[in-house]
Amino acid sequence: MIAERPDLRHPLADLADWDERVRLMVRPRRYDHVLRVADLACRIARAAGIDEARAYAAGLLHDIARDLPDTELLRLAPPECAIDLAHPLALHGRAARTLLERWGYADPVVLEAVEDHTTGPRGGNPVSACVYVADVSEPGRGVNEDIRELALCDLEAALSRAIVSKVTYLQGRGIRVHPRTLRSYHALPCVGQDGSVPDAPRLPQPDRHPAP
Repeated sequence: MIAERPDLRHPLADLADWDERVRLMVRPRRYDHVLRVADLACRIARAAGIDEARAYAAGLLHDIARDLPDTELLRLAPPECAIDLAHPLALHGRAARTLLERWGYADPVVLEAVEDHTTGPRGGNPVSACVYVADVSEPGRGVNEDIRELALCDLEAALSRAIVSKVTYLQGRGIRVHPRTLRSYHALPCVGQDGSVPDAPRLPQPDRHPAP
């Protein structure tokens, strides 16, 4: 059963088959996370006047490739850079999009949000922002409550805080930042030409996602 699926007259609201496919593709604990992300993405979208059904769908589908072995991730999403090759888990967003397209899922808004949830929205797709923020701040993580609360009243500010915090955290630990994440970071209005942000916070990293 889909937890708190939005009752919307929208073609993406009928997700029972996809929900079952996700449940079979990921570990039980991951599935619980997926449902929380879908629910939070939907609530964020509702607060921001964004398509709730698409936000829920993208949240539900975002981690469908997360538990695949590295060899399969590399096959589905050929590396774009050295980080992808060294840390194939960073590819699970792109790999998920490939799987979904092969299985006949065709909505470009949802597919882009699924692809971008690991490295950050490329801009122009508010559903991507909802899912990215929901993924890093869903209640089960036990962190980033400030980002979650901010997203329910100011999604743009929450997205900026999430991306800036992640980049600051990685750079502070001497970890290379994925080129896609850097592009999302430098596209933020709050980031100066030299790449600096005044008083940038760090985003806690309690999960075991690779740091893109």
